[in-house]
Amino acid sequence: MSTPTNFNQPTYGGPNLDNPSNDNSKRLLTMAGIAIAVLLGLSIFLMISKYKDGKNLQATTLELNEQKQAFAELDTKYNDAVAQLEQQKGLNAQLDEKINQQLQQLEQNKSQIETMIRENRDYRTAMGRFESQKKQYLAEIEKLKEDVGVLTSQNTELTGQVTNLSTSLNETQSRLSEESTAKAALISEKTQLETERAVLSKKVDIASAIRVKNITVKSVDVRSSGKEKSKSRASKVDKLNICFVTEPNEVVPEGEEVFYITVIDPTGATLAVESLGSGIAQDKRQEQEFRYTTTATCNYSNGETNVCGGWQPGQNFVKGKYSVKIFNKGYLVGTGSFNLK
Repeated sequence: MSTPTNFNQPTYGGPNLDNPSNDNSKRLLTMAGIAIAVLLGLSIFLMISKYKDGKNLQATTLELNEQKQAFAELDTKYNDAVAQLEQQKGLNAQLDEKINQQLQQLEQNKSQIETMIRENRDYRTAMGRFESQKKQYLAEIEKLKEDVGVLTSQNTELTGQVTNLSTSLNETQSRLSEESTAKAALISEKTQLETERAVLSKKVDIASAIRVKNITVKSVDVRSSGKEKSKSRASKVDKLNICFVTEPNEVVPEGEEVFYITVIDPTGATLAVESLGSGIAQDKRQEQEFRYTTTATCNYSNGETNVCGGWQPGQNFVKGKYSVKIFNKGYLVGTGSFNLK
């Protein structure tokens, strides 16, 4: 038996092609959901970015503050070190030069630490070394000052010793100058006395010379028998007999006197033969030596005495004028001449 169809009952399970506005609403809701999700994501992203930027800004600000404090601390330490080192100057040039070298080194170290601070490197260790270096420099300066003090003390002592020595030297020089002046005066006085004595001695010496007179020369021919005969021709003469008379001289004591006889031939040559008694004596007045021909001696008794000396050279004489000089005690006391034909 068949069931009858009911056309008024609703049908379920198939698409509703008859309601397009419902689909549009669904699409709008979907798009709105997506937009809200995007906006929510963007908001979350922006919030996270802002948070990170805030953190970074905070870190940067903190870093800048730390750098600023580090620079300030470094400047304080540097200025303090410079001030302390500058206060040590003025003692001497060597110490000042040493301090200037230390200041240059500190400035170099400061520049290195500033670079480390700007580059965010570890500068604390270098800062500590900077402080230690300052203390080391100050210790070196104190050591130098101590050494300088010792040297100054020694120099003061040496200066005192030099002053004492200088004073002693001046006193010694003054004393030596006085002694030298006195000695010079004594030497001058002695020289004057010696000069006066020499003059006086020379006067006495001159006064003691016995002058002679009546000088005669007899030219003779000596025969084989020994007998002598006067000759005037040079070719015939063998010997010269030179005689003279002494004058009185009360200054001279009695005793033997020696007279030096010089015979000069017509050519100006002195007749002399060493083996026959010729020699050299001193002419005190002329202060030079002279050659003598022979000598004659006598026993002088302060009066007139006849004295003779002979010269027989064993050779021929030349003709012409001969001159004769008589010396006593080194002084010329008489002259004469003779001729041979």
